[in-house]
Order: sequence, then structure tokens, then C-alpha cells
Amino acid sequence: MNLIVAGLTTIIAFGLAWAITRITEASAASSGLIKAPNERSSHTTPTPRGGGIAIAVAGVLAAIVMGIAGNLPMLTSLAVLCATIAALGFVDDLRDLPPAVRFPVQIVVVSLLVWLAWPVTPLALPFGLVLSGAILAVFLVLTGLWWVNLFNFMDGIDGIAASQAILILLLACLIWLLGDKSAPSAPLFWVMIATAAATAGFLVRNWPPANIFMGDVGSNFLALLIFGAVLLTVADGALRYSTWLSLVSIFFSDATVTLLRRIRHGERPWRAHRRHAYQQLSRLWGHKPVTTLYGGLTLVWAGSCAFGAQFQPTLEWAFVGLCYLPLLVAAVLTGAGAKLEWSGKKA
Repeated sequence: MNLIVAGLTTIIAFGLAWAITRITEASAASSGLIKAPNERSSHTTPTPRGGGIAIAVAGVLAAIVMGIAGNLPMLTSLAVLCATIAALGFVDDLRDLPPAVRFPVQIVVVSLLVWLAWPVTPLALPFGLVLSGAILAVFLVLTGLWWVNLFNFMDGIDGIAASQAILILLLACLIWLLGDKSAPSAPLFWVMIATAAATAGFLVRNWPPANIFMGDVGSNFLALLIFGAVLLTVADGALRYSTWLSLVSIFFSDATVTLLRRIRHGERPWRAHRRHAYQQLSRLWGHKPVTTLYGGLTLVWAGSCAFGAQFQPTLEWAFVGLCYLPLLVAAVLTGAGAKLEWSGKKA
């Protein structure tokens, strides 16, 4: 991989995303991207959404450039799939598509991604359980679908989804680099770096108090790009399943506890709400402290457990358990999926 091309592409991705974000923000009213707050919103002021198109455009272009420069057609395929699911999200931002339209497209895209990345390493779980073949493929498709949707669910306050994506991608690259000094020669390594840079270009305008929201176009793109990075790095032996599972633990814990508790209360899972732990806390503290808290937890706690899982393979699932147990408890204690919304200030 040509490091000059990779570096320039990364810098351009940041600038391009920033520029497209500002253009989207300025044209939001005329393009129908300003919508009134609804039952899922954590805001009271109408704010432009769909700004994640900047991340998607810059990220897709970066993946294509890296794929061509590194002679890796798989990255072009990944870019096409990410562009497809981003386009679905952008239409959803404009027209609020029903789940019956969104979900089938997500199934097709995620299934194609798993197929293109195949074969991947069998998943060796505790107690000698190993998932491989068709069972592993189905498991990965279901996991990918949940990840795409939960990332969208967790994009509910200023800066939280963008900052999490940046930290997850950069920590993954750091762990990869520490385990393999030749990591920068891999085109995928730079796709991850460039996508983090593009997300940072958007975050300049999305940091609390946000001037524009990511929307489904951004959350769909980032979720699928991260899932693609999981499949490809695991298939190449660069990173472990347990490493990635630790890195995404903050979002995964909050969203999963929220879903399970709402189902337990007899609620429909797809019904809009504002009772994730981060939303409950944001009504008490405001957006910036909660976004900063979640970022700090990913950087320090999830990152440390991911390092342990990657470099202590005999204890990898112990590190995953250590990572998730306090987060799951904390999610319950902070009102994830509770029957009622906590009262407090609302940004």
C-alpha cells in the first residue's frame, strides 16, 4: 500500500466530509431534511438530519481509492454495499420508510457482505463450542443485522454515534498495529483510518450542541463499514472476534439491555422510544457529558479489555466477560429499557 496515497486520501476524506456536512446543513430546509422532533427525539429544536451523507461519500471514495491502489477488489465490493445501505438510510431520512421496506434490504446487504468475506475464521466460544460453516454464516448475518439497527438506535444524542465510530475504528487499528507492524501496508487498515477521519470531519458540526444530525444515512454506513472490518480482519487473522466484541461493548450493552427489557414489558421492539441508558442520562446531565462519558468508557474500559482479549488468547472470553458484566449491570441501573422515562433537563 502506497503510504503517500493512503495519507493524502485520509486528509481529503476529513476535508471532504466537513465540506459536504456544511453544504448539507445549508441546504437542509430546501431538501426536506429538517424534521420536527418526534417520540424518539432527545431534542426540542428542529435540526437538520442526513448529515451522515458526508461520511458515506468520503468513506466510499476512500474505500474505492484504497482498493484500487492496493489491488484489493474486495474493498470496492465493500464500498458498493456500504453505499447501498447508506442510500437506503438517506431515503429513510427523507421519507421515513417503514420497517417492512428497510429490513429486507438490510438482510440482502448484510448477507452479501458475509458471502463476499467468506470464508471467515470459525468462532471458538467457551466450553468447546465452535461455530462454523452454515451455522456461523447465519449467526454472522443475524449479528450484522442487529449491529446495523442498534447503531441506528444509539444515534440519539449529539455526537455519540460519530465519536463511538471514531474510537472503535482507531482502537482496532492500534491493536492491529501493535500485533503486526506491517498493518499499514494493508489497504483495509487505511480504509478504517480514512473513515474515522471522515467521521471526524462530520463531528466538527455534530459535537454538542449539534448543528446537524447524522441520520440513518450515516449510521447505516458506519455500522456496515465497521461490520465489514470485523469480517475481513478476522478472516485475515489480524484481529479476533473477542477483540471486536469488546470494542463495541458500550453500544452493544446499552442497546441489548434496552431491547430485552422492553420486550419483557410487552412492548413492540420497533416502536420508537427514548429509554436507552444514554437517553435517560442525557435528560439528567445533558448531551455533552453523556457523549463524553460513553467515549471515555470505550477508550479506557472497552479498549483495555480488547487489548487483553487480543494479546491473551487463552483468556480472551474472560476479558469479554469482564468487559460486559459491569456494563450490563450499569445499563439496568441507569434505566435502559425501563418502563418510564427519567425526568430531567432536555437538550
